[in-house]
Amino acid sequence: MRPIFISYRREDSEGQAGRLFESLREVFGEQMVFMDVATIEPGADFRRAIETNIDQCGVVLSLIGRTWLTVTGKDGKRRLDNPNDFVRLETSSALKRGVTLIPVLVQGATMPQEADLPDDIKDLAYRNSIELTHARWDSDVQLLINALRGHAGAEKDTTPAAPPAPEKPVETKRRTRLLPIVGALAAVGLTGAVLLKMSGSSQHAPAVEDALASPASVAVDRPAASGVISRVELQRRAHLRGACIKGYVWRQARPGDRICVTPDTQARVYAENRAAADNRSPTGGAYGPNTCKNGFVWREAFQGDDVCVTPDAREQTAQDNSLAVQRIVPMPQ
Repeated sequence: MRPIFISYRREDSEGQAGRLFESLREVFGEQMVFMDVATIEPGADFRRAIETNIDQCGVVLSLIGRTWLTVTGKDGKRRLDNPNDFVRLETSSALKRGVTLIPVLVQGATMPQEADLPDDIKDLAYRNSIELTHARWDSDVQLLINALRGHAGAEKDTTPAAPPAPEKPVETKRRTRLLPIVGALAAVGLTGAVLLKMSGSSQHAPAVEDALASPASVAVDRPAASGVISRVELQRRAHLRGACIKGYVWRQARPGDRICVTPDTQARVYAENRAAADNRSPTGGAYGPNTCKNGFVWREAFQGDDVCVTPDAREQTAQDNSLAVQRIVPMPQ
């Protein structure tokens, strides 16, 4: 399977992009979903870097919020009209290379019209879109996941195929069809275990076994050598990397911040980071350039976090920190 690339504008849909990133990574794996063109080395041609990243992907998801078309730069001109705008480059690269491009509408946005788009991305207006809504997020994302399973297929293999053995091709195809089913059943079992554990029930183990009581459940518990990871191993890996339980996402107050919070809190944190300079005293003060304006305090999401926020926001941040352990997938017993 080839990776999935999420294209978005920070000023437009950063919160939804982060939430979608977490949702897709839980299904397709950490190495199969990308946001932004990261680690472009100093002196490198970022246009070439974007083209390379897009060329390696099977699908590009273009997140479009209410201001996607109209966001302006420091010069007051529309960002999309700049040939070197990152979002425009990502979109045009996908269209030029024939990479599947799916417009993902968020915040109640509508599809841009051809007349509103630069020449090199006008074809975006004719791509069939999918909508993600706050109220139906889980079901909307599931529809997107179903579509991605078909689009983000394996890379084309140009090597000549060896003559098939009499029975092996049939078994291989059957096993390939079983994998999505096995993965879905494992996810159902894992979600059930987490929800029951969080509710304090002592009967979570039988409930999980009931959820997996089907012929395919045997494949879930096969040794790793069979190519199928067991349910327990999936849960253990999720715990070790701090994966959030259902309904929570990583806060990302800074890179690597894996405190689990609600999506609304994550969006608030992104907004706080963007407004950090505006909430500091322009003349400095007792704490130098990091002195907050009257009515604001340091957030203290982590040691050294001097982003200025309201006292209520800092109190909420402290509460999120204290509840962090309860919001990650538990280690299997």
